Amino acid sequence: MITGSTSGIGLAMAQDALARGMRVVVTSRSETKVARVAHEFGGDGDRVLGVAVDLREAPAVDALVDQVVDRFGRVDLWVNNAAGLFFAAAQDITPNGWRAIIETTLTSAFLCCRAVFPVMREQQAGCIVNISSTAAYLPHPGAAHYAAAKAALNSLTQTLGHEWAPYGIRVNGVAFGPVLTAASRYHDPDLRAAMERDQPTGRILTAAEAADIVLSLAAIGSPHLTGETIRVDGAFRSVLHSPLTPGPAPA
Repeated sequence: MITGSTSGIGLAMAQDALARGMRVVVTSRSETKVARVAHEFGGDGDRVLGVAVDLREAPAVDALVDQVVDRFGRVDLWVNNAAGLFFAAAQDITPNGWRAIIETTLTSAFLCCRAVFPVMREQQAGCIVNISSTAAYLPHPGAAHYAAAKAALNSLTQTLGHEWAPYGIRVNGVAFGPVLTAASRYHDPDLRAAMERDQPTGRILTAAEAADIVLSLAAIGSPHLTGETIRVDGAFRSVLHSPLTPGPAPA
């Protein structure tokens, strides 16, 4: 189960999961996007379920879990990837704008964890991975709402990992630095070049690489690996680039 999986890292994870022989659920708020991806994956058949759902609404999330269990009988892996972001200086973020990002990025993840918990508790097994960001640790000018949501998501991961370990449920997170996706702002040549100059690895992580990291983490079955958010940023430790202040990040 991968939320927000019709584009970017989410789509790459869904493709990777299918290649590994998994049965996959893809979601988006857009019925058109869900239908397109399900068709690309060979239709809504035995291995793929596409669901258009608003993850900010608890009844919709509960219904989603019921639908997944009805189709596949169990939930082994749930990836909370859905998130929202628009860039604005902190003083220009409206209350509605703040709520939109918090609800899409943080509240949706909580509602999903809460809804799938009874299923995984009954199984006495399950893995949840929350997709976070290095914005949770680093200054991210222009994204105060997003950074706050991701920092809170890391805290949620830690607490759920502790509370749910007795049920055989592992809850971990992956905090990515810049990732190159089809919709990424790093397709701008100048911004990409500036960011890659600052990267110790000399390049930006690809969506396929990000997907491989998440699914490889999920495959580690040790019950002791839980409550942890792993940073995947190529050792980059500087201020994140902002569209509000173009150019290389300060040294």
